[in-house]
Amino acid sequence: MEINSTRKKQRGQKRKLGALLKYIDEFEAYKNIDEKYEHFHVPCSCDFINSKKTSSKVKTAFCKKWLKATERFIKRKPSKLPFCKVVSLISIHDLWGSQIKIFYDEDYYNTFWDRKTPEQLWEQITDKNLSFIRERGITTHLTEIGYRETLKDEDYTYKGVLWFYGEL
Repeated sequence: MEINSTRKKQRGQKRKLGALLKYIDEFEAYKNIDEKYEHFHVPCSCDFINSKKTSSKVKTAFCKKWLKATERFIKRKPSKLPFCKVVSLISIHDLWGSQIKIFYDEDYYNTFWDRKTPEQLWEQITDKNLSFIRERGITTHLTEIGYRETLKDEDYTYKGVLWFYGEL
């Protein structure tokens, strides 16, 4: 008997979420302050978060924790740094691709937002009624900015939505 994997239930969601949240709590920031930036990815073993079978409650719990980690990094930011901005990214269609980025270089931070090439385009969402955190019922004091992203390759086009939070 063969089981169709697209219909297979995502098992152990609570256990996997618990492990993921623990990994996020263990992130240690401000270790590479001599670089242009430092970044944190969703741990590689936690790709279950992208599954269509993973509940929206689990995905929302992940997003809350991701934003709490961003708030924690901002709160613990060393005052001695000449420039430092903490920003998190939640990639709606690819939660596993979310990041927390700490910028140590002002020029790099300013050019990071310029994504207007034939291969990659970010268009800022200007509709004030659109809000990922409001839609998910997440409370945070972090600033929110959304972008519609288009990625193009020779035979591939991807469209998604990116939400940024933090020191924007």
